[in-house]
Amino acid sequence: MSTAVTEPDTRAERVSGMDAWQLYQETGLQVGNGMSLILVDRSSVTGDLREYVVSALNNRMHLMPAYRKVLYDPWFNPDRPMLVARPQIDVSEHVTTLPMPAPGGAVGAAKALAQVRAMHLDRRKPLWHMYVLDDEATEHAYLISVVHHLLVDGDSTMDVVGCLMTPGDLSTRPAKHISESSTFAARPSSIVRDAVTRKGQRLRRLPRLLRISARVARSKWVARHLDVKAPKTALNCSLSGSSTAAVAVLPMADMQAVAEKYSVTINHILLSCVGAALDDVLRQRGQRPQEPLVAAVPYAMRSADTSDYITDGVGTTTVLRVNLNTTMDDPVRRLLGIAEHARALKALQEQRGVNLFRQWNEYVPGRAVNLMFRAIERFALAERISWPCNVIVSNASGITVEDPVFLNLPALRFHPAGPLYHGMGPSVIAMSWDSNLCLSVAADSRHVADAAVITKGIENEFETLLASAD
Repeated sequence: MSTAVTEPDTRAERVSGMDAWQLYQETGLQVGNGMSLILVDRSSVTGDLREYVVSALNNRMHLMPAYRKVLYDPWFNPDRPMLVARPQIDVSEHVTTLPMPAPGGAVGAAKALAQVRAMHLDRRKPLWHMYVLDDEATEHAYLISVVHHLLVDGDSTMDVVGCLMTPGDLSTRPAKHISESSTFAARPSSIVRDAVTRKGQRLRRLPRLLRISARVARSKWVARHLDVKAPKTALNCSLSGSSTAAVAVLPMADMQAVAEKYSVTINHILLSCVGAALDDVLRQRGQRPQEPLVAAVPYAMRSADTSDYITDGVGTTTVLRVNLNTTMDDPVRRLLGIAEHARALKALQEQRGVNLFRQWNEYVPGRAVNLMFRAIERFALAERISWPCNVIVSNASGITVEDPVFLNLPALRFHPAGPLYHGMGPSVIAMSWDSNLCLSVAADSRHVADAAVITKGIENEFETLLASAD
């Protein structure tokens, strides 16, 4: 693991167990990067678009300490890695121009997104990069933002996106700094002392965590009727290093019409459309399972009681395993079945109010986790393991501002995209943007030759639901 060079007065910030997990699970083919594909109007830029992007980022870099953080893990560190914020960075090293793949437009941009999806970020530098897909023949251009989940995840993502979306000249605004209460001096003695203190806290808290885990296990037994087991499918494959991506846009007004008609949420509709699309892909290949597909859905328990949490800063985001009811052929029945199961899972999780996975991550030995994922990759074990889901579906918090901009350029579309994991199936990430639901689909090309087949299936299923609502 790369080590940053620090000055005597540098402050270090210990990463949480969940953030460290994003590093531990990385292998040669499995990368923990989050991405965004942004369509912008570049008509106001007269010169080189890359130079404009570099200048615009420099204009607000002092407001984004996350973009100046470098991984720091010296040999004498006995605990999880740390992050140190550099006073300044060379932004030009983080911006690259890419040629637009044929045929251009959204299809070509999605091809570029698939190309950069599995590229590892340089751990000697802040873990982010931006790619510029410029087509001087049109007034539009695409930007691809790549940020490691270690730096931004959940609410911190929205903080960074909010800064990038703030219009105007931001160079004179007061700089944002990391709170000193969450940092310590990056000296060997301070690093070792912090590590020993944290390990002692975990050891003292372990009996209480065991009691909470036992209580949660009992509650899971009572609610075992809600558990679903994901069938083994061709989608649950080992990563090949080659992937495919596609994007789609669904009008929010139409989605609201379906949601009001059937008393469901936008997320329920998205899950139903994704399930139908994947079921159709497997059906056409003669590989449709007899059991319904299962989606892993990140869910933020914003009203959860965290008084029982053993560690601080682990967050309340958990993952629900939702039955996609793909054995039901009727689209409306399938949608209502998904909504019923998802609501029951949310109610149970809110009542339980404990995110054990994130808390146990505070005790996970990083080297063991990394060796496990490397073994899965090295010996192609993904096809032999029963995985918890067949697809990852996330509907991120949306942007509600009118006429949104990105780096002072009108932002017409914003498609978030997520990483791929061994055996977990495709990744579908959505976000409301400018009266639309913008989504992306990423899949390993070993079993899905073109992700556009999935986005087309999502659009077809949504048209069916919309027609039934009308």
